[in-house]
Amino acid sequence: MAQRLKLRQRLKAMRQGMTLIELLVVIAVILVIVGITYRVLSHTRERAHLATCISNLRQLVLAVHMYEQDWGTVPIELSAPVQTPEGIWGVVAQKLYPTYVKSKSVFLCPSDPTGGRLAPNLPGRSPILVVWRGEKWPNSYTFLVNDFVVKLFGKGNPRLKSQSPLFICAAHRRFLGVILIARYDGSILLHPPLSES
Repeated sequence: MAQRLKLRQRLKAMRQGMTLIELLVVIAVILVIVGITYRVLSHTRERAHLATCISNLRQLVLAVHMYEQDWGTVPIELSAPVQTPEGIWGVVAQKLYPTYVKSKSVFLCPSDPTGGRLAPNLPGRSPILVVWRGEKWPNSYTFLVNDFVVKLFGKGNPRLKSQSPLFICAAHRRFLGVILIARYDGSILLHPPLSES
């Protein structure tokens, strides 16, 4: 009887620990939960970045309207920014900041993987950060009214219709599969539209 009791106590002591299979199952379950949580949180973070981006685009459209009221024309960006001894000149941010836009962060999309670097027109070249007179000019948004468009669609002041696109943000294409288009009338178009999920 005493021997059986000792044997039971020994078996209980052995069963208090986890086997290798049980440990691997617990780790696998934890990894699945972490993977699901990460995906949900990254999708939520990207939706928050989308809201910030839409706000930035609306501020930029308002800045373009204020510039147009002051100068009689919308700002016209150079189709190929010019390299000068002082740096690169010709991006729309240099015309709108600081008079019409108070913070350079408005020109940055939080989802932009390049950090606001200018994508060159030449294939195989990496994006560059625009620097003018020692100051950095990051810009995530493509401004569609440039000197080439003005030459193509008329001399002088481009007469924009309310549905004319001004800015495009393609940074959300990676996670959400959409690009944002800011129109002259201030509306923001998601293309293709996001599904409600």
